[in-house]
Amino acid sequence: MPEKMEKKRRVLELGFALGLALTVLLTAHAAHRRRVADRVCADTVRLHILANSDTLEDQLLKLQVRDAILQALPDSVLQAGDTAEAEAALRQALPALHLAAQRALYKAHSPQTARLRLEQLDFAARDYGSFTLPGGRYTALRVELGEGKGHNWFCVLYPALCVSGAQAAYPTREENALVFGRYEVRLAVVDAVKNLLSS
Repeated sequence: MPEKMEKKRRVLELGFALGLALTVLLTAHAAHRRRVADRVCADTVRLHILANSDTLEDQLLKLQVRDAILQALPDSVLQAGDTAEAEAALRQALPALHLAAQRALYKAHSPQTARLRLEQLDFAARDYGSFTLPGGRYTALRVELGEGKGHNWFCVLYPALCVSGAQAAYPTREENALVFGRYEVRLAVVDAVKNLLSS
């Protein structure tokens, strides 16, 4: 009888130890993934365009303004070495981008005005099909058309993920894996264990 009790105790202890180890690993993995997601947020400049309203006309107008802004985007933004360079280039280009947006509105015979500013905004996680961005706080070029009460359109200016023909990537392997869908839990857990052992 005592032998049976001893066996049960060992099984319970082993189960508890394994459960504790799994909890530690999953917590480390979640913390590691959040750190990578935070780096993605810091290494991204988004484009966020709000339409005047949800009418078909205003939604189409939003897309015309989007096209005009993307076309007027200077190479200095697309070829920036890091986020700070991209933000500086965008700040410098704001008057030209504003002019491009206003011209698109004028060409469409719209009385709306465009307001552009570079600011920090919170975004929910978003799947774009070919890539996914984690939720978090990003720098964004925000464009409000008219009253800015319609559905929005957003994408990524830096790295240039929504500029056709541009080659874009994040600075680290882990960021690229998270954004482009090759983030492997197994490797993240192994990395977390290595980090725990080395510290």
